[in-house]
Amino acid sequence: MSRILADCHLHFEGCLPPAEIQRLAQRAGHSFANEAAFESARRGSRNAQEFLLLYAEVCRLFRRPEDYVGAAIAVAESLAADGLRYAEIYVSPEISARFGLDPAACLEAIDVGFREALETHGILCRILLDAVRHWGPESADRVLDLYEKMPLPSIVGFGLGGDEASVPASAFGGIYLRARSLRLRTSVHAGEWAGPESVRDALDALRPDRIDHGIAAASDPELMARLAGEDTILCISPSSNLATGAVAHVSAHPLKKLLDAGVRVALSADDPALFATTTSGEYRFAREKLGLEDDTLQTLAGNAFHAAFCSREERDAGLRGLQSGLSW
Repeated sequence: MSRILADCHLHFEGCLPPAEIQRLAQRAGHSFANEAAFESARRGSRNAQEFLLLYAEVCRLFRRPEDYVGAAIAVAESLAADGLRYAEIYVSPEISARFGLDPAACLEAIDVGFREALETHGILCRILLDAVRHWGPESADRVLDLYEKMPLPSIVGFGLGGDEASVPASAFGGIYLRARSLRLRTSVHAGEWAGPESVRDALDALRPDRIDHGIAAASDPELMARLAGEDTILCISPSSNLATGAVAHVSAHPLKKLLDAGVRVALSADDPALFATTTSGEYRFAREKLGLEDDTLQTLAGNAFHAAFCSREERDAGLRGLQSGLSW
């Protein structure tokens, strides 16, 4: 496959290429310096809680803000090698703060790395500020406080990740109003590990521009009709859904059902390092395992650019590049 792709649902630490994980682990004196140790931990994570623990363990590899510069360059280089020219990547300042690092310095370091990567690898990486849902609205407010103090141009959006069953969406209604007042676009994780009500609650309470995952909506025809009618794009990650147990087996994945209902979908890799995938790999998976045709894959790839929190010029350039690519 040779395409100019976009991915709007990626997480920074979950994008680290294996060599970068080993480099950071060696410096930190962590067992993940042994590739086999990381691979064993990755394969052993089979549900939501185990995945969150693994993600936290990868976050522990960062011991100083400067670590984030090289990591950002490595992430961007890896994504560019996969054919991406545009990526939106969640960064969680409260995670670095909980590990004793200055979140502002870490965020600025990532921005530096992404800007360098644009010059050297031709990929435009944007930052989505991520609030960890199970840490509550106060934590989310601190994320926006940080943005007000340092509104880096690379920051284009705000979203909510973490355990979607932990705190109701309504608790974050004021947070999302504040994010929009700061001219940030918004997304939210919903409908992956919780049911269709989590998607409905997110739509009602938060009014996000798009939803990450959202696959549980497939069990609710009225909700699917609402998503289609409101043109809400779902950024779906099939490999992630299977690896965390959100979907029991390949034949049960609801991607085709959502598409048949008129819901707009974009494919995303979510945490490629943790799920042994890539963005282009998700397209291959959708074709080979879920039976999607080339014209549908083309539509999904276009939807990723339409979902992006980018300028019209950046979107148009991406869509032109997509049209000029080779066959799927």
